[in-house]
Amino acid sequence: MRCFENVALHLDPDGAFVVEGFVPSWLHRLHEEQYVNTEALAAGEVLLDVARHDAVAQRLEESHVALSAKGIRVTPIVCRYAWPSELDLMARIAGLRLRERWGTWDRQVFTASSRNCISVYGR
Repeated sequence: MRCFENVALHLDPDGAFVVEGFVPSWLHRLHEEQYVNTEALAAGEVLLDVARHDAVAQRLEESHVALSAKGIRVTPIVCRYAWPSELDLMARIAGLRLRERWGTWDRQVFTASSRNCISVYGR
């Protein structure tokens, strides 16, 4: 909300605020709100993606795990995602309105199968 409010304070009347977000396409992988996925498998190294999902908090706690003769490397990622309808509400509360929404940067239509969500807001 603070981000949208700050943008609304500084945005010129003909300006645009563009937000790109991912669409959580990994929800189908979940089993009991978690998953393990093999990203790469070679003779000397295994790369895993492991995650735990909290649907109520809309939060994904994820780690990329590399296993090799060199040891174990863990790279954590924590994100809280927002649905397009939430972004639109935050914008509206801040005094902005949705001008356009695309599924790709070449302005393809945003659909249920889109991987990205690009939203353009203005006054």
